[in-house]
Amino acid sequence: MDIYEKFLNSLGFNVSWANIDSIVMSDANILRPVKGAAFEILFDEIVINHLGGQISPGPGGDTDIDRILKNKNDTINLQLKTCATGSTKQNVRVGVNLHKTHGIEKRPNNLYPFQWPCPHCNHEGEEFPPYLVVLHPQKGILIIPKEHIPESSKHKGHFADPAYFNWNSKWLNRWDLLGYPQFKGQSLERRSIPRQQKFPNICEVIKLTDEELVRLWLSPENFRTLEMNLKGNIREHLLKNWLESQGLPTEYPVGIAYPKYDLITPNGIKIQSKGPSKAMCNINATQVGTEVMGTHGRGSVRMYSSDVFDYLGFVIDPIYIPQNIGLDHSICHFCLIPITALPLHHNNSEWKTANKLYPNCKFIIDSDNNGVFLKPSTNYRVNISFREQGPWYIDTIPQGLT
Repeated sequence: MDIYEKFLNSLGFNVSWANIDSIVMSDANILRPVKGAAFEILFDEIVINHLGGQISPGPGGDTDIDRILKNKNDTINLQLKTCATGSTKQNVRVGVNLHKTHGIEKRPNNLYPFQWPCPHCNHEGEEFPPYLVVLHPQKGILIIPKEHIPESSKHKGHFADPAYFNWNSKWLNRWDLLGYPQFKGQSLERRSIPRQQKFPNICEVIKLTDEELVRLWLSPENFRTLEMNLKGNIREHLLKNWLESQGLPTEYPVGIAYPKYDLITPNGIKIQSKGPSKAMCNINATQVGTEVMGTHGRGSVRMYSSDVFDYLGFVIDPIYIPQNIGLDHSICHFCLIPITALPLHHNNSEWKTANKLYPNCKFIIDSDNNGVFLKPSTNYRVNISFREQGPWYIDTIPQGLT
């Protein structure tokens, strides 16, 4: 099995290279983490092939250390960032988003403090690395000592978010700060590649080959980039196309920073797209499951309330469809389940909330004369029950939705 077959198998459903290329390029939220992971690869290439140093990933998890560089004398922790398109102005400034995307997502807790531990508020994580390394849009790489990162104007003692640096910053290509004075001022990064066959548009932006991009997605350290970002957005795209094929056009939410739903119909019906969670699927027991919760925050903050969307759009990968069920096993299938049916969380009382949803929604796949459907599973270790029992027919638009 070559690397491309392995990648397609990891996706779990059929989609063309051209569609993947288009989907990733269509949304900055999809492309952004790919650009960040690609920069790590390009930076590794500089250290190994040009500087002659050693480079390794950070400790993993929700750490603030992206790379650990070893030169002849020192070991240096680094945080790597790509510039923020919205706050970068050509020939004027480079903007960099500097906030945590894990833990408490509330300012100033999600900002990086100057001192560790922070004397102003509580923070998760560890001390910010000695250097911030930023890919300049055109001129090389900024290597910025953390004491020269600007301070937030609203939250003293914390780095600015976004942080701005001059387009022609004195920190451009400062390899001397990392122990390589002979390369000071030199742009060492890869800036062009031949046009690629499978992902020409993505690769032109991130400067990786098709094979390098696929290896990026398959790398264990980029698990979230593949499983949550790429696969999730492909499923959303497939759901949108299927809905439109059934006569139900939808649009993406507009003007909402962090929407709790993915699609909205002309009459205002909100749909949240979700795919299967491997740990909750058991094809022998005809069970499929999905996590119905947000990607950030903890406890009740991460749970969806029962009024934030109208339907769960469950996109079921063909590998989770039992062979004896009469569905096409070469394509994804879709089931729309009303949010009013989903179980409420057993911790609502403890949290002093009333309408938080339980995140682990498990279903049994069954069939009758009307088709294949989902019904609630009872396989829970806690006292959980669906508020409606279905059945919810697969590949069918529920009455009242159109």
